[in-house]
Amino acid sequence: MDGKSFPSLFRKRAVVFTDTADFTLRAARDGILHFLMVFDNVTDVARKCLKRTKGDLVKVEGDSLFIRFADADAACRGVLELDAAVQGYNEGRPENEQIHFSYGIGYGDVLDLDADMFGLEVNLASKIGEDLAEPGEALLTPSAAAALAPELLQRVVPYRIVTFGRQAIPVQRLKLRGSVRRGKVRRGSL
Repeated sequence: MDGKSFPSLFRKRAVVFTDTADFTLRAARDGILHFLMVFDNVTDVARKCLKRTKGDLVKVEGDSLFIRFADADAACRGVLELDAAVQGYNEGRPENEQIHFSYGIGYGDVLDLDADMFGLEVNLASKIGEDLAEPGEALLTPSAAAALAPELLQRVVPYRIVTFGRQAIPVQRLKLRGSVRRGKVRRGSL
C-alpha cells in the first residue's frame, strides 16, 4: 500500500530535518542534561522562527528537529531564517552553549499524520541532513530542488551523486548566508 493505492492519504509537503553537530561528543563531555537544556533553548528559538516562516515543528527527535512546510520554497526560506536565528542565538555564548545544525530538505508526496510524516522524501531528507550535510549546510533532494522558484534555484549548487542501493540521487546544496565556516565547527567523534 502506498500513495498510488491510497492517493487521498498523501499530500505534497516539504520536510526539513535538522541534525546537531557533535551531539555524542557534547553529551559525553558536558552531560546529557546540559545538552538538553541548551537544545531546549534553541528549540524555542526555532519555534518562534517557524511561526514567522509558516513552518510547523512536527516533532523533536533526539538532537533533531522534524519540520513541515507547504512547499520547497517555503522550506528553503525557512531554513535560511532558522539558520540565521540559530547563529544569532549562538553569538556571545560559550562554545558548549552553542548549537550548529545541518539540514536535509525534501519535497513530495508524504503521508502526513499531523504528529508524524512518512514517505520517501521524509527518509531522504533525514538521511542527507544527518549523514551528509555539514554544520551550516543545507542539502536538498532532487524533488525539492526541482520544485524551487527561479530566485531560490539560483542559490542551489550541485553537491554530489549519492547512492542508496542501486539508486543514484543527485543531491543539491542550498547556499546559506552567514553559515558556519568550514573548519570552525565540524562533526566530531568519540
